[in-house]
Amino acid sequence: MNEEEGRVVVRVLACVLDKLVAANQHIAVSQAAVSKFQGLREPGICIHDYLQRICRYSSCSMECFVLALVYIDRLIQRNNFVLTSLNVHRIIITSVMLAAKFLDDQYFNNAFYARVGGVPCAEINALELEFLFLINFSLYVTTDAYHKYLSELESHARSQTCPCSRGMVLPPPSPAFGFPDAEAYGHRLDMRHYAAAGAQLAGEDPQFAEAAYAADAKYTPPAAAPAAGADPNNDAAGAYYDPSSQVVPMST
Repeated sequence: MNEEEGRVVVRVLACVLDKLVAANQHIAVSQAAVSKFQGLREPGICIHDYLQRICRYSSCSMECFVLALVYIDRLIQRNNFVLTSLNVHRIIITSVMLAAKFLDDQYFNNAFYARVGGVPCAEINALELEFLFLINFSLYVTTDAYHKYLSELESHARSQTCPCSRGMVLPPPSPAFGFPDAEAYGHRLDMRHYAAAGAQLAGEDPQFAEAAYAADAKYTPPAAAPAAGADPNNDAAGAYYDPSSQVVPMST
């Protein structure tokens, strides 16, 4: 995904999510089911800027943002989940992280996404598990379903009544685009690993996050992934470059 494509997708997706949140603003907090994604107050960053931040630092493919929308829709449809200004940011960072793990060959670990999203690592571990259980681990998206959601984003971008439509055309998927099947995905994200973590969570083990994600935390993308801004001296010495050092902390 080049910079221009990222801006287009982020802008349209942010507009769609803004409208969903606005439509639910009349619902009192007491009426909406409280979940792990609920914050005590609204973050000091708008949805568009938050998505831009994720796009800037995660280096995930454009298709991940479309998959994130698919996952959010599944969360809403299957659980009558109410998207509000108090939970939308945690929903976004979790859904994009899951999409990157599912689709991209190179992706960052949970600790990196926690830093990008401005939440503690243990919290994003718990949010990932919660999200997976709420959508029944349904991460696979058919090509037809992907194009359906992409088409809906395109229709939204072409709408004459929406500010995000001005001169914008969503880019098509990359020429080599294709979704991994469920079997191929197994080597990347072992569902038994999550099932074990879920069992620990159900038993209210306070240490479940660290134990369940020990393997994931050890994963680091190949050296070529965080090339931008890498220290050539450290690289020459064979030291691992920590990409999170380049992430500007979230302002509070």
